[in-house]
Amino acid sequence: MSGLRADIIPGGPDRAYDPSPMRRPPLTPQYKWGEKYITDMRHLPITHLLGFSKFKIMSRYRRGPAEVLRLLFTYAGIPFENPTLRAVDWKCLMDKVPYGNLPALWIDHNIYGEIHVVTRHIARSMGMLGATEAETLVVEAVLEQVRKLRESEILQKAFEELQERVDDNFEQAFTVILPQHFAFWEKHITDGCGPFIVASGMSVADIAIFDFVYQYRVYLPIDNVLVNFRHLQALLNAVRTNQRLAVYIKSVFAGVR
Repeated sequence: MSGLRADIIPGGPDRAYDPSPMRRPPLTPQYKWGEKYITDMRHLPITHLLGFSKFKIMSRYRRGPAEVLRLLFTYAGIPFENPTLRAVDWKCLMDKVPYGNLPALWIDHNIYGEIHVVTRHIARSMGMLGATEAETLVVEAVLEQVRKLRESEILQKAFEELQERVDDNFEQAFTVILPQHFAFWEKHITDGCGPFIVASGMSVADIAIFDFVYQYRVYLPIDNVLVNFRHLQALLNAVRTNQRLAVYIKSVFAGVR
């Protein structure tokens, strides 16, 4: 083994994690196959990105905001590495990660930050942002709503109040904020004849809703609100039982139901 950076074995008890993929020829046999058999060459870059690249999702958390991207890769059958970085790893990588925060996605020899933007780009490449412009607008809107919910101070304060004494934030979260968003999403489901947000089928919006509910139900009694939204329950069940996702979901979301 050479001393090149790309040949350093990742991880180890006395060595910081190095996310660099192992070296390989710049033109892989798979890429040559793509050049030969893909008749419409406009699709070659996307095919190369999703089929022949090496992905690593770099995060300090087992789930967190990068979980939607993990579910997308799993749904598409795209292999990826999923290292959980230690504090020492993060200190070594901090200057190399765009915008200085995690999660980030390593694609071959490049690191891309702002995981929500990366997730949407990958979803677009997979055709998971809706089949029409109208559907794309709906999917993008739902993704933005989920992102804002995840970053909402009210949900964080509601959790803190749940541990001590229920107060205004908890009441607002469970009588206003969550029911309002669940009603928005249920209307999209019924408008599209269900069980998903858009009529063309499962999109990244459905995956994001599933991820939000199943991550937060561990900390907050979301089921008390969800019981009033049967169409949204059907969406969650459709994602949970999807044959491409079921095994992964069972392994990640303990006690999933």
